Amino acid sequence: MVAQLSICMPSNRPLTTSRGSIESALAYAEKIGAQLIVSDNSRDPEKRTFLENRSPHLLYHSSPSADASGNWMEAFSLADTPFVLPMGDDDQIHFNAGETPVDLSALPDDVVGVRPQTQIWTAETGVCQTECFAIDALSAAERLQEFSRKVMGNNSIFYSIYRTSSFVPLLRFFTQAHPTKGGCCDWSLSFALITAGRMIHDPTLVYRYDLGIWATEKGIAAASSNLYQKAGLAADSEKYAALLRFLDVHIFALRGSLRLSPAECSDVLLMNGRLAMAEFLQSVRTKAAEYDEVVVYLAELIEQEREIETIFHLALLMADCIKPGLKDGYIRFFQAAAAA
Repeated sequence: MVAQLSICMPSNRPLTTSRGSIESALAYAEKIGAQLIVSDNSRDPEKRTFLENRSPHLLYHSSPSADASGNWMEAFSLADTPFVLPMGDDDQIHFNAGETPVDLSALPDDVVGVRPQTQIWTAETGVCQTECFAIDALSAAERLQEFSRKVMGNNSIFYSIYRTSSFVPLLRFFTQAHPTKGGCCDWSLSFALITAGRMIHDPTLVYRYDLGIWATEKGIAAASSNLYQKAGLAADSEKYAALLRFLDVHIFALRGSLRLSPAECSDVLLMNGRLAMAEFLQSVRTKAAEYDEVVVYLAELIEQEREIETIFHLALLMADCIKPGLKDGYIRFFQAAAAA
């Protein structure tokens, strides 16, 4: 049987803290005839010895990439199957034998991915929430709206099965051209993937998503600040999250490989404005003292504007208020989209 799925795990944790995740993924891969790819940049010799030549369903790769985004690309560049599943090395996956699995080889072309039954888990409370919603809308713009309506406060849907032809080019474009390449961009990537097609649900795939430090308000604040700082931005840049998502998703929608018609692309850009930019403008209105006076002024101009391209250009000007030079980085990102 030809494998349909590669489980791709970029791993930085040592064997002691990643073993449970890896073993759960390997057991799942052996159960369904999939491939597990572990791209390891932990430099843990015990882990390498434990994983090398462990199973014909496991490909161990000692990654030269020290940074997270590079190691993600290392993992996915080794996949040669029609579908991929991104997986964190602190999460686990399991097979639910009591349900009927989705046949990946028979998926309609308008389906970009298959989401698992996602269990939101913490070490203190165990499973605290289960998510299995699908994204069914037929148009790309309506899918963005549906996702925004259904999402339950975390981005667990990112850890789903995707068509390799959709996921890998998006990730490559992000790692090569994005001005920050930050882990804070995961929401933007999910919106971009949902733009590409519908998401259906496979009840046989159970994904245990470990909230870790994100389980408490204090932990969320610390983890968020850390993500933005690693991306080269100020620790308090969370207040610009919706603005950055607006810029990201706008540019992701312009990728040549997405193959949206001009009308579909226009609808996506408008919907992204209604969702992300509207959220940011609301924040500026209610918390104006937290923002640079230039941001407040530009937000007032955007409030009066109806053309999405003009709104985008004004948003680009705001980027330099987050970090000098970020505007030019986003302009280069925008210019690279046509070839992506």
